[in-house]
Amino acid sequence: MQKEKKLFITSALPYANGALHLGHILEHTQSDIWARIHRSIGRKVRYLCAEDAHGAPIMLRAEKEGVTPRTIVKRYHDDIKKAFERLNICFDNFSGTSNIHNKHHAIISREFFMNLLNNNLISTRLADQLYCAETRRFLADRFVLGTCPKCGNPDARGDECSKCNAQYEATELVNPRSAISNAPLEVKTSKHWYLRLDMLQKELEQWLETKKDWKENVVNFVKGWFKDGLKERAITRDRYWGVPLPLNDCAGKVLYVWFEAPIGYISSTMDWAEKQGKPDKWKEYW
Repeated sequence: MQKEKKLFITSALPYANGALHLGHILEHTQSDIWARIHRSIGRKVRYLCAEDAHGAPIMLRAEKEGVTPRTIVKRYHDDIKKAFERLNICFDNFSGTSNIHNKHHAIISREFFMNLLNNNLISTRLADQLYCAETRRFLADRFVLGTCPKCGNPDARGDECSKCNAQYEATELVNPRSAISNAPLEVKTSKHWYLRLDMLQKELEQWLETKKDWKENVVNFVKGWFKDGLKERAITRDRYWGVPLPLNDCAGKVLYVWFEAPIGYISSTMDWAEKQGKPDKWKEYW
């Protein structure tokens, strides 16, 4: 007898900082149709998703409203989940990346970090960061605005330019300012942890060659990164909201959301398995 085909299907995690928009609905409707097709031909499908609870937009909304990020996450998690239910999206589980809705996420995210650290795939160094003297804290990503160093867009974000799609370090922005108060920012040093992508390039190049069904433009885009050479990427931030770094003497350090949020697909599967009364069943899909 042929072994039963198991499929794991998901979509991008929506930020828990506002209501669903048409882009979310289009994407999740497509995934829902795909899940229904495979269920109809007898395949065992798990269609899971979650909300991203630690993205900078959540902190931005919380600060503008004068409430905690936890309040924002609780509010919009419920709104998003109810909207999906009204749209009849057939999730097997809809979870989250905060401990409000998923006790597994922080644990397994720290486990990923420690495994990489123990295998010498994480380095540390002091790095220049943008600092707001007005609020006495470091700012990064969407907390920062400034002039794009590539195209001159005066309202580029701290992680990428929405006009030319350039990616850069926030310290490369010209005349950086706080996205909250518009106050000018200065440069200070702070210790951070970096994923050694440069050490993984050869292995990733070999892996990419196995992706025969990927779109050509996607493959060429990734190969462009390889041509330039992968570089270390910071996977920590100076913040009060997020998954705390699992090391001693690191108060105020959290895992960068683009490191821990994708692990939400795994932690949502763990959450689903526990709800079935079979806590190890998630392993069948990973």
